Amino acid sequence: MLKKSLHLIFASIVLHTSVLCQQPLNLKAIARYDSLNKAMPAEKLYVHFDKHTYAAPDTIWFKAYLMDGFNHNSTVSGLIYTEMINSSGQIVQTRTLPTTLGLTWGTFEVNEELYPSGTYTFRAYTNWMRNFGERYFFQQELKILSPELLASATTNNKDTQPRTLQQAIFKSTKKDAPDFQFLPESGAWISGAYQKMAFKAVASHGKGIPLTGTIYDSKQVKVCDFKSNDKGMGFFSLTPADGETYTAKINTAFGEFTKSLPKSQATGTAIGVKMQADSVVFTVMSTLPATPLILLGNARGTVIFSAAISPGTSGRIIKIAKSNFPSGVAQVLLMDDRFQVRNERNFFLNFQDALQLELSSPSVQYVKRDRIPLQLMANDSEGNPISGSFSVAITADDQVRKDTLNDAHILSYLLLGAELKGEIEDPGSYFSRKDAQLQNDIDALLLTQGWVGHLQQNMPDLKFKAEKDFAITGKVTNLLNKPVSDAKIILLGKNKSFLMRDTLTNAQGEFIFDQFPLLDSASFVIQALNAKGKKGTLGITVNEFTHPPFYLQKSNLPLNESAEKDSVDHHYISLKAEADRFAINHGITLKEVKITGKRAVPGSKNLNGQGNSSQLLTEKDLLPLAKRTLYEVLQDKIKGFREGPRKKSYVMDFFINSDRAKFIIDGIELDFFYDESISRGNTDYYNFVKSYLTYFNAEDIRGIETMEMGLSFRYKARYGNPLSDELISYIEVTTKTGSGPLLKKSANLYLIRPLNYGNARVFYEPKYNSTNRSSIRPDYRSTIYWNPNVMTDEKGLANFSFFSADRKGTYTIWVEGADMQGKIGIKTMKMEIK
Repeated sequence: MLKKSLHLIFASIVLHTSVLCQQPLNLKAIARYDSLNKAMPAEKLYVHFDKHTYAAPDTIWFKAYLMDGFNHNSTVSGLIYTEMINSSGQIVQTRTLPTTLGLTWGTFEVNEELYPSGTYTFRAYTNWMRNFGERYFFQQELKILSPELLASATTNNKDTQPRTLQQAIFKSTKKDAPDFQFLPESGAWISGAYQKMAFKAVASHGKGIPLTGTIYDSKQVKVCDFKSNDKGMGFFSLTPADGETYTAKINTAFGEFTKSLPKSQATGTAIGVKMQADSVVFTVMSTLPATPLILLGNARGTVIFSAAISPGTSGRIIKIAKSNFPSGVAQVLLMDDRFQVRNERNFFLNFQDALQLELSSPSVQYVKRDRIPLQLMANDSEGNPISGSFSVAITADDQVRKDTLNDAHILSYLLLGAELKGEIEDPGSYFSRKDAQLQNDIDALLLTQGWVGHLQQNMPDLKFKAEKDFAITGKVTNLLNKPVSDAKIILLGKNKSFLMRDTLTNAQGEFIFDQFPLLDSASFVIQALNAKGKKGTLGITVNEFTHPPFYLQKSNLPLNESAEKDSVDHHYISLKAEADRFAINHGITLKEVKITGKRAVPGSKNLNGQGNSSQLLTEKDLLPLAKRTLYEVLQDKIKGFREGPRKKSYVMDFFINSDRAKFIIDGIELDFFYDESISRGNTDYYNFVKSYLTYFNAEDIRGIETMEMGLSFRYKARYGNPLSDELISYIEVTTKTGSGPLLKKSANLYLIRPLNYGNARVFYEPKYNSTNRSSIRPDYRSTIYWNPNVMTDEKGLANFSFFSADRKGTYTIWVEGADMQGKIGIKTMKMEIK
């Protein structure tokens, strides 16, 4: 309905503004805009977490909402990729989650081996989003704590620990000069035109800092004063003189600074935007005497209005009723007659039309280990009940800090954050505040962090396809690299049960397997047979998923710098430690006992027996090297490993010290797959082995063992010539799949390990009754309750309950969700436990 009504609104405005006989040009611009948006439908992704700080052993609980431009459930994609990335930019874990009506949820299990303490980035996206860079990727910083980290922070900062977050920021950045930016409205500053100039001050840690300042011209005559808000943003207006230069003298808590403003242009175009009570007023300025222009307003991928602008227009004013726009970020573009975008200006409207959510309970005060019933009521902005899906997180305030007024939420992200670049400080405040300064602060935010989203001249290369569900696709070719049609493709694998499927290639040699069950650490072997059912010499290429690069943005503010948050973090960690000590002392769990002795690789085919090797790398040793190839690991970690020519020969090979090295992968000799009869030169065998060593990554491997000197005898007896005098060392590689040396370079065979969906875990909470309510086992949960899918019925109601824990204090109840038909909402509530 909204899209239809917007088209009707747009049509009337075009008729009203086409008095300059430019209607055909307007229509061409609109048709171009619509065709590009239909070919490139936008997707937005929001993720709700139970909290943002964790400690092992813990679980990261989350729910994802995949939307289109109008906040309906996306019909473009059906798969969401989620990743946990460490502070070195390495992907630690991944989950591939199928969606239903744009909704899905999952977990990441936090353990000490995978997640040492530090700051991590959770990243989520669809394959389709990759066509537009990282613009629509969802990213959230998460913190993993440990007792050692917090103890170190306490010791190192005992006398100098800052008392507030602002003091912590100052302490960490006082030696670094802030970054100052001056940004003319719509990207151009035209001489003789009265325009806004936005500014922003950012400290080295990425946070905004307040400032005051004065603008002077080249003769040091004062022009105007300016002052930022507490986020370091603001704007002022002035008319730049042609050929004049301007300088800002700036005062901050870090000192005084001088910054030159951008130079004004003698000719050009610009847009001004001003908010009135019921209208948005657009002012168009142009000094181009022979260039007709088009002003095009749009929101959520739909044209709202279009107006023709005469050449050389100075101060053309167009007023559009606010009611024509939807809530959220809208955009106005000024284009020339070749549809080149010359200026862009983003602005924000909020009609308070979000879902109205209410939480109720028989009481707002309960006692420890009490059953607490809650009812959720969901209505639209007009009071009509709606059916929707909502995620509920209830956390203890003494262990989890949540700011219900300023923290990001589904409204702040989908209506504002997803359309802007960079971090938005206190995004929730733009929705919770009602003060007179709010509009100016939003305008400053849009002027400084608005996306540059100009219409493209040509259709971009959409090389990343939208995925409805998980599928394995590939191509079969012959020795001449020509496609082979009607080849039989057999897929064998073990997921939670044995799986076997087959299909035929099409005329282009392509094949596809889809409609898989949920995959949990599955691996598949794909085999190709020709039309006669023979192996022949067919080659298989599989279109395997590759993760997009992650561009690390390191903060200069250490994890433990905020004393304000440290108090909560310390309490969280100390309560976990207390619960662990109780469990150990009362025999509920056994404390981990480290046995000093022979290290071994689980599942190894070591002929000498477990742990009997010359050199050994376990999975724990390989963990920090996750993305490094087996070749790189051997070079760095195995003493004496090298490559070079064999003795008295030019044939290249691999060695441990002076002994030739042979490779055994999951008990299978690698040389078994090498055909000496087709060898063509001194590097053929070397390249064959190296293709395997560069195929496997450290994250694929459970362990590496070398058998040198006396430990190589059993291997030589099985895999070599026992009577030969040649000294050979063997390298036993144990993979996590145990599938041996199968890879895409093996004729007719291909091994693929799809990204798994993870376990469908359900949040556990104790159920207290008369028999266990008095148990002495402490209950110090930080996440009291998590439910990713609370559904309201046709009356807009949903009922659920949870049990309180052992600590007195307050809980934060955080509910957010959507009807997946364009409406989203959030509700928070405090509850006291006595």
